[in-house]
Amino acid sequence: MEPKKFLNKIESASFSPYMGVPCSVFTSLLNYLKNSGKESYICSSEGEAMGLAGGFALSGRLPVVYMQNDGYGNAVNPLSSLQLLYKLPALLLISWRGFPGKKDAPQHMLMGETIEDLLRSFKIPYKILDEEGSLDLAVKEAKDHCINEETPYAFVIKKGYFSKEDGYREQDRNDLNIRMDYIDELRGYLKNSDVILGTTGFTGRELCYRLDHKGKFYMTGSMGCLSSLGLGIAIENSNKRVFLLDGDGSVLMKMGSLATIGHYAPDNLVHICFDNNVYESTGNQPTVSSGIDLSKIAEASGYKYTVNISSVEGFKDVMESANDIPKPAFVLINIKSGTIDNLPRPADSPEEMKDKFMSFILKK
Repeated sequence: MEPKKFLNKIESASFSPYMGVPCSVFTSLLNYLKNSGKESYICSSEGEAMGLAGGFALSGRLPVVYMQNDGYGNAVNPLSSLQLLYKLPALLLISWRGFPGKKDAPQHMLMGETIEDLLRSFKIPYKILDEEGSLDLAVKEAKDHCINEETPYAFVIKKGYFSKEDGYREQDRNDLNIRMDYIDELRGYLKNSDVILGTTGFTGRELCYRLDHKGKFYMTGSMGCLSSLGLGIAIENSNKRVFLLDGDGSVLMKMGSLATIGHYAPDNLVHICFDNNVYESTGNQPTVSSGIDLSKIAEASGYKYTVNISSVEGFKDVMESANDIPKPAFVLINIKSGTIDNLPRPADSPEEMKDKFMSFILKK
């Protein structure tokens, strides 16, 4: 399906504007939204997108919210206590990662198996879009439901449904290093007792690929939760240095966690945020980090030390004093997008990663 044709059909039924959190299934669709200049809003979390949609619905619009099926979990609270409680319509575009019988990253499998059950549990009617011919009927049913019942209707969309569309232009950040340059540099400063945690996506995959360290852990899925996971580990293991390798999209999704870390202030936590201003793994759609300074937000949240750097040399200076800087510390690293071709996923299953990490962390 051509993104232009898809959007023309839903707009003919008065659905707009568009908002949500990027997913690779929607890369072509989001590219067309950007290239065409249509009214759209990239949000930091799916729950935020549902709140925004509620504002548009209260203003007489029929908003469109896109999300990965994993992100449905973040949308559940506003769906139940905003859209369904107040009867506010929305068209949900939900990607179907982890489709039963298809190979996919492990974090998608449970939601892939249960997304239809979850929609039925919330009494949200839906259509599975897998071929072009089904769209006209689906749009009519969605419009009728949203007008008559005033509650959300969902399109569940499989990978490959949208045809290719030219992508986002690369940002002019060529004077900066890529994330892997810093991960490689970090290797020389780690102690055997250190804990190093990587957020979901390229960051965690690069951590597993480039660092041979028993105390590493890749947080597959659970976008935004790395900082909270790290806080729990830091509190419980006060004798170990805990390094978090995070990203701007992840930090933005659960930014309240910065305040929680600042409040409880573990003195062994170093929070490193790689900021490339984009959701890289889904097609370089922009985050809102280009307009804010996350290090200043961390400082205002109670972190004892914050720094904003843009070079490997600056990172070396921070790491050489890592034992002495006050903690919790927040290190914002400005980078450009990019990783190696065919970056592998971890060979270990999530359960195997958990077992290896717990063997390390619980060793006396």
